[in-house]
Amino acid sequence: MLDALQRPCPLCGNTEPEVLAQLSLPQPSHSPLPSGYRLVACAACDFAYADTPASQAEYDRYYQQLAKYGGPTGTGAGHDAADMRRLEQLADRLEAELPGKDAAILDIGCGAGGLLQVLTARGYTQAEGLDPDPAAVAAARAHGLAVRAGLASESPALYAGIRFDLIVLSHVAEHLRDLDWLPRLAGLLAPAGRLYIEVPDPRGYRCDPRPPYYYFDSEHINHFSPRALARLFATAGLAPEAFPDCTLSLSDGSTYPAFAGIARAEAAPLPAPAPAVLPQLRSYLEASAERARQAILIQPPLDGDAPLLVWGAGSWAQRLLGQDAIPLARVLAFLDGAPNKQGQTFAGKPVVAPADGLCRHPKAQVLVCVAVNPHQIEAEIQRIEPGHPRSLHFITEPT
Repeated sequence: MLDALQRPCPLCGNTEPEVLAQLSLPQPSHSPLPSGYRLVACAACDFAYADTPASQAEYDRYYQQLAKYGGPTGTGAGHDAADMRRLEQLADRLEAELPGKDAAILDIGCGAGGLLQVLTARGYTQAEGLDPDPAAVAAARAHGLAVRAGLASESPALYAGIRFDLIVLSHVAEHLRDLDWLPRLAGLLAPAGRLYIEVPDPRGYRCDPRPPYYYFDSEHINHFSPRALARLFATAGLAPEAFPDCTLSLSDGSTYPAFAGIARAEAAPLPAPAPAVLPQLRSYLEASAERARQAILIQPPLDGDAPLLVWGAGSWAQRLLGQDAIPLARVLAFLDGAPNKQGQTFAGKPVVAPADGLCRHPKAQVLVCVAVNPHQIEAEIQRIEPGHPRSLHFITEPT
């Protein structure tokens, strides 16, 4: 048995999971989340998850106050072309499950309401949402959307007595510590209603083109396989209908693996059992460990002893700090565009808005710690300080 298990398997209660890895993830100063956790696996459920010491209340506080989804850099609001394309493709999949334009739809964890905007533009008149972040709720309501403030776990009580033709959790379930309330969503479904849960797909975790351990961070604490989602549906008395591929296209042209589970309230033929995912996940972790043992390069090399600004205080910066890959002694500040990170400290250094940091330190070189499309930061710096020479450096894995 594991020492001091913090979290039994949230699907079956198994108290003897297998340890897969120990992850170090230093946090900004105001974060209630832990600075690391053990990644463990339940073979009975074909499910990997974080044995996190943080409570669900601490995760709730994080998503209410510190997550990025309601701000200008948050995904799910259609701020850029790739995000809007993802929302349109999601709406395409959902339309196949809807009986008509008057279908009652609930988007749990709707963020700033990007999916609701797309559905409303397509003529759906009864689409509404729920999100814990007041900034996200305000942004959604500013677009005239019916969005309520509340935790995902509160949805069975908040919507008691209402029946929905479709309930959506799109890239939400991987963020939830406690899953025991999720089966109660079945009570909110109309007789032929469907529950749609979209999550990252461990079958697609690869070390190329992402850095090691890229798919494991402070927020993604559940890693579902189709078998694991089927087990979750079964506990709710729902029949799995399909597990479609939902691979996402990112802004740099790369992809992010994802799939969905669709279940309905009435009886349906069960799909054939999917192969187990855990062996593939173990192989990915072995490849990540091998990559992490190699030296992570900074290219071009940093200039002498010149001071350093680090662009990015997110998940990749956390992993790099955990691997001692950032020369902290030379860092003046971390730059991050998320307003709720600004004013905090990260590894003892201030987190400031990019324009403020660049203005205060005109001679500092910049180390870019952005995992997706890092070279976009060069254009952003030119926009902030046109014509000003700035030495830019990037994290590069050895080949």
